[in-house]
Amino acid sequence: MKVLTASEMRRIDRIAIEEFGIPGEVLMAHAGRAVFRHIIDNYSSAAPVAVVAGAGNNGGDGFVAAYLLHNAKIQTEVFCIGSADRISPSSSIYRNLCVKSGLTVTLLENGTGMADFSRFGLVVDALFGTGFTGPARGVAAEVITAINVSGAKVLAIDLPSGLGSDGEAPSGPVIRADSTITIGLPKISLVTYPGMEYAGILSVADIGFPRQLTESEELAADLVDADFFEKAMRVREKRDVHKSRRGHLLLVGGFPGMEGAAIMSGQGALAAGVGYLSLLTDERSRPIIAGKIPEMMTRGVDMELMKRDPDAFFNDLDSYMSGRRYDAMVLGPGLGREEGAAALFRRFVLSAEAYGIGRILIDGDGLYHLAGLPEPTKPPQGSHFILTPHLMEASRIMKVPVDEIKSDRCSHARLMAEKTGSVVLLKGPGTIITDGTRTLINSSGNPALATAGTGDILSGIIGAFLLIGELSPLYAAGAGAYIHGRAADRYIASTSRPRMKATDILRYL
Repeated sequence: MKVLTASEMRRIDRIAIEEFGIPGEVLMAHAGRAVFRHIIDNYSSAAPVAVVAGAGNNGGDGFVAAYLLHNAKIQTEVFCIGSADRISPSSSIYRNLCVKSGLTVTLLENGTGMADFSRFGLVVDALFGTGFTGPARGVAAEVITAINVSGAKVLAIDLPSGLGSDGEAPSGPVIRADSTITIGLPKISLVTYPGMEYAGILSVADIGFPRQLTESEELAADLVDADFFEKAMRVREKRDVHKSRRGHLLLVGGFPGMEGAAIMSGQGALAAGVGYLSLLTDERSRPIIAGKIPEMMTRGVDMELMKRDPDAFFNDLDSYMSGRRYDAMVLGPGLGREEGAAALFRRFVLSAEAYGIGRILIDGDGLYHLAGLPEPTKPPQGSHFILTPHLMEASRIMKVPVDEIKSDRCSHARLMAEKTGSVVLLKGPGTIITDGTRTLINSSGNPALATAGTGDILSGIIGAFLLIGELSPLYAAGAGAYIHGRAADRYIASTSRPRMKATDILRYL
């Protein structure tokens, strides 16, 4: 399913009306009926109902819903923040229908006092839609505050009023909805943070936009859901497939004291179907790790030799790498932050092409070392980087405060992708995956993932998916994020426990 910005929604609206010839009033009627059906199906005992309408087309959707509720003998009142002469022409049709049908329509203005919404079982928020920008002010801000403190259930149409569409944090009061019914397709702010927390339970109303518009590849963002995952992973294998054809993944990490990170990455990769799996680690860690995962081959490197004779160390590393073929690499889980680890990281990043490794996922301590480079290092010709930072790691790489990134995660993820020439997976609820042009937003996962080690397992899963040649790095990262979150969702559903340890994910992969 596509995810829209405000400008993309306006374009779909315009083309549907002007080029396909669908009257705007028809689309409005379909939207209002979808809201009506949603109320009947989900809030049947919540009467009386207040519909709070703005002057734009979002208000028109509310007028239609109010008329249908009234016609169904459900006690309903309408409140407007725009006088009749300010309401859009399409909305005026349905406002007039409400008035002529005997509905009470009250105009809310500055200085006239605010309605008591606590006497309603449900408030339908139809104040602002995708055209809203900036903070809500004046009577609109008062209305939003009054609804939020009323204690009534709240259903938002399209977006909670006060929230923009494109993923940016609100700059003023925002409706806190129990549920949101969004029109046509989800908007970016509804499927990732910080906007998600205002939307409540999200549903999408199909109001008849042409499929050519809602599925167009010109739309730059997709929601990573079950349908996306199924299509992405629809890879045909011959019956005579063998492990070499499924690819060889190299993990680099698990240095002293952090062996578990590499073990969990390896477990994630194997659960996701890797063909061959090897680990390059500090020779002091190798005896601890070797055999913990029977399917994983291990090789130790002498980090003390690096201190004594770096040239000899890297000659040995080059010799080892030239004798192997690795199709992808996961670089960083448990690598450590010592100078030797930093030098090893730089070697792999700068020599990816020479080593014949086309896809490198950088995570954990690898991201720390990436941030320490004097200038952003872009992938060598013919190679692809996939970066998987959490907010603090993204802040370190971008030299931008965490709160600034949190306030508009989509935009900063795209900027990071452009700056580094990489696919960026910015972790968090509604994980964002982007190459700077196309964006994926993950729909799976839950707060139980906030525990040590889950990121290492995610790196292994994506590492395995990077071996599937038919999957682009962007889609491999998106599919990996989805199945990782889905496994956590299955764990919570099957155990009813709110918390877990990272390795609990594995049996559900």
